[in-house]
Order: sequence, then structure tokens, then C-alpha cells
Amino acid sequence: MTRPRAGVLAAGAAALALVTGCGGLPTSGPVTSGSRTVDDPRVGLLEVIPEGPRPGASAEDVVRGFLLAASSAGDDAAVARTFLTAAAARRWRPEASTTLVESTPEVSGQPATASGSAPAPGSTPAPDGGSVSVLVRAAVVAVVDATGHYLQRPAGTVLEQTLTLRREGGQWRVDELPDGVAVSELDASRTLRAFPVYFATADATQLVADVRWFTYGSATATRIVTELLAGASGWLAPAVRTGAPAGTRLRVGTVPVAAGTATIDLTDAVLQGSPEQRSLLLSQLRASLTRLPGVVRVRVTVDGAELTRAGDGDLADVPRTLPTTDPRLVLLGPAGLSRWDRTAVRAVPGTGPGLGSGDDAAHPAVGPDGGAFAVLDRDDRVLRVQAAGGDVQVALRSEVPLSPPSVDRGGWVWTVGARAGAPPQVVPVADPAVAAQSVELPADGVGGVVRRLRVSRDGARVVLVVQDGHGATHVRVHGVVRDAGGRPLRLTAGSPELVPGTADVLDVSWLEDDRLVLLVRPTAGADPVPVVTQASGPVVRLPEVPDGVAVAAGWSERDVVVGTRDGRLLTRSGADWVVFADGRDPAYPG
Repeated sequence: MTRPRAGVLAAGAAALALVTGCGGLPTSGPVTSGSRTVDDPRVGLLEVIPEGPRPGASAEDVVRGFLLAASSAGDDAAVARTFLTAAAARRWRPEASTTLVESTPEVSGQPATASGSAPAPGSTPAPDGGSVSVLVRAAVVAVVDATGHYLQRPAGTVLEQTLTLRREGGQWRVDELPDGVAVSELDASRTLRAFPVYFATADATQLVADVRWFTYGSATATRIVTELLAGASGWLAPAVRTGAPAGTRLRVGTVPVAAGTATIDLTDAVLQGSPEQRSLLLSQLRASLTRLPGVVRVRVTVDGAELTRAGDGDLADVPRTLPTTDPRLVLLGPAGLSRWDRTAVRAVPGTGPGLGSGDDAAHPAVGPDGGAFAVLDRDDRVLRVQAAGGDVQVALRSEVPLSPPSVDRGGWVWTVGARAGAPPQVVPVADPAVAAQSVELPADGVGGVVRRLRVSRDGARVVLVVQDGHGATHVRVHGVVRDAGGRPLRLTAGSPELVPGTADVLDVSWLEDDRLVLLVRPTAGADPVPVVTQASGPVVRLPEVPDGVAVAAGWSERDVVVGTRDGRLLTRSGADWVVFADGRDPAYPG
């Protein structure tokens, strides 16, 4: 049977001028003709059934067929290799990278060398020899590298790649091409999936998702375990821990899945870990693999013997998330610091004067435990903090405006002054009278003035919105390195840029795993648009919100709230935003 599909493009990272703008993996698109597809009963995805080359096909048609076949999620691109010469089929490594392009690429022939004209379909095959160049061109959206990292690219980047074809067996075959494949966004939406690879916070109390993107198939479990054992992403690694001792590898190189059980046989290096490390590793593997369709159990062995917690069987798995005591939205309402309880805006009892009790306050923040609050004075130069049951105290005075505060699960209030090179400042909620302490920036800095920061609910990451000296906005996620007591010490180098090319980012808030919601102004003068993005993943636009100035994200996209300039709070209702309360500066705990 036939399904709508778009074309695909094979290309390698080495030859690309790579890319993207605000666009995610779409769920709809134009209907075009293509290869047969069948439903994948394992996960309900569509699987492309590629077709081999036709006898007597022109060089351009061979390239088009190759691009189409290269989008297949399975069979090690076996059909795609039939479009290559024998030597090229041996050399080509499709797993090197996956490039996402907006739509079917343009394919155009170039002047041929001697004996380079293609035989007409149905004619006697021409003798071997001669070559033809074929140019493929497409707008690129993103690149997924060999380790599964999804890298956004600026809008307007164009891929141009020349493939060289030679005759082999009287037929045109691709002989020179770069490693890697690229697929249209439409095809990627059917085959490419996000898989969290879990590590742990420094205190091993919560797991942290390091999201990777893989094509789902029989090798997906192997790829997840291989990346877990290799360690977290470079920017995140210093801020998290793993239970896998150095040198731990798969003994046989694969992770078979049968009857709902994924079996992982590891090398002896894993035995060098302590019982606590072993327990953590088992938690990581179980959390990572049970997100796969059809995997309900994980069995870990060393040379055939099952790996256990070595006498610490009472240790529970490290949780993916920690509970939030009071998940309600916090805001500044007519009665000051308030909460939305799904029916009405109600003042928070027990909050003292100076904590949202007038127009002199802005940007409230609340810790995950629900009892620690922070606000800025209206001129954004004074940070006020109140612990549960305590008095409101001035924690920090600044000569320059401060960023809206963020309260992490360790009880530290974060903010940063609007000065180039200024490091974040942290104050303990338990003793806000002590002098604020600086959090060291990465060795190469952050490239400008930090306008917004927000610590993730797990406390291992912080997102920074930075304005550089030319006025351009950059958004990156950094790991948070802490001391043994949990005090933030320094930030790691940043992740790749989240929304490259965006004119301005007005606000930012965390969702779950590595997802965030940003309120962006795509171009100068445009209406603000909330977008859902990831530290490793695509960007998805939500409907625009005229006069939007603030955004707050709970635990799902249904919890996204936008605050407007005139003091209204809006939430999603289908494709529209509807007002549900009066108030400003919304924030969820954490």
C-alpha cells in the first residue's frame, strides 16, 4: 500500500554547511508519491520499504532512488547500497550522521566526462567507464550526529553536495559520496525518536535525562547502552555521575531483546565499582531501556552471571523525578504573591510585607518544596527571600538590574546582574542574610550579558539566555557543578545553541527531561511566540501571543502559561490561548 512521504537526501557532515530555524518534526505535509510503506506493529511507526535501481536509469534517477532508499530505518541501508558501486558500498557509513532537510532535495545533472552520457531506458547497457556529476541541494534543518545528539542549525543554511557516478555493469552507480544520510523532516517524524539516556545528579538522588535521537529498530537498545557506557554529553558530564566504572563495555557488542527482556552482558570492568555504583548503574540501565517499546525487564550479566547489588538489595532504583510538594502556579495577583489552584487566584498565606504585596515586586520564584519564595523589587535591583515560616529578608542589592530569580531543589536562590561577564550569584534560602556567593562561569565565558537564567528541577542544569555585544540572543544549557554540600560552584561549557537565529528571547522555563519553553520574538517587531525546544532536539512553535512578556512551564505542554503586558494570564485551549486569571509574572516551582 502507499503512504504520503517526502524525499530524502544522503549527505555527510564533512561536506555540509549545516543548519535550522524554528521548526520541529511536523505531523503533516504535502502528499507526494513514494515507495511502499507498511505499519510497524512494534511501535505504530511507518517504515519505508525501499526499492532498488531500475535497469537503464539515468544518473539523476539513480541519485533520486538512492536518496529515497537511504531514508529506510532498517536493513543497514542494504537497498541504498545497491545504488552504489561495489567500492563505494563498502566505504559508505550511513550511521555517521543524519541530516534533516526541509523537503525533497533538488537533483540536477552536471556536464559529463568522456563516455558520460546515460543510456536510454530499455536500451543496451553502455560499456563501463566515464563519470557524471549530480548536484543535490536542499535547505537543512538540523543534524543528528553519530552519538545521537540533535543539533539545531540557523535558518537559511543550504546544503549543496556533488555526487559522482560511474558505470558498473553497464548501469550508473554512485561512486563518490560523503558518509551519513539525511532525511526530510516528514520522513524523520516517522522513524527518528528521542530516547533519554539516564545519568544521575551528583548526590545520586535523581536521574537526569541526556536525550539522544535514534532510528527505532533492532539495534536501538544496543545504541542506548553503548552511549550510556560511553558517558554523558561533554557539556553535561562534569555535573552528573554514572555507575559505570571506566572501561565498562558490552562484552558481545549487542543488547538482544526477547519476550520483553533486554539482556546486557558487560565486561569485567563493571565489577570494579562499589555496591553503590552498581546500584546506580542498574537504575540507569533500567530507566533508559524501559522507555523502549516492548522492554519491561532489564537483565544485566557479567560473563553470563547476573549482576546484582551485592548485598544491598534493599536499595531502590534512583527515581527519574522527585516529587514537588506544591505544584501550583505562583504569580503576582491583585492580593500580592498568590497561587492558582485551578479555580481561583488566592494569596499565599504567611508571606510577609515586601514579598509581592504591591507594585514594588516582580518575578516571583518558589522552590520545589513549595515553601521558599524569592522576588525582585520592581526596579529589579533588590532580591528578597523568605523561607518557610521565616521573615522576608533582603538577600542581595545590586547596582544593575538582576535577572528573575530561580530557586533550586537544594535551597539556593539564583540570579545574575545585567553586566557583561557577570557570574551568577547564589544565596541559601536557609540563611539569606549571608553574602551572596558567585558561581564560576565556564573558562571561555558565556559571550555577553545574561538576561535570563533558570535552574532545572533536578538541579544539575541551568539554561542561560545571553545577549552578545552585537545584540544577538543565544540560548544554551550548562551543567551545574556543586560541592559535597550541594553549593553551586561553577558552570560547565554550554550545550549547542537551542534556537539559533532568534531575534530575542523574552523568558524561559523548564518542562521535563531536557525540554524547555521559551517565549521568543522570531524577528524584530514580530509578536512573541512560545516554542518548545530541547537541549538535544527540535523546536516546535506554539500559537503566537501578542503582548506576551513571560512564560511558565509545568510538567507538560498543557501546563504552559503566558503572562501579557497588561496583566492577563493565558493558557492553551486547542489552537488558541484563553485568559484564565488576572496576574503577572507566572512561575512554577523549581
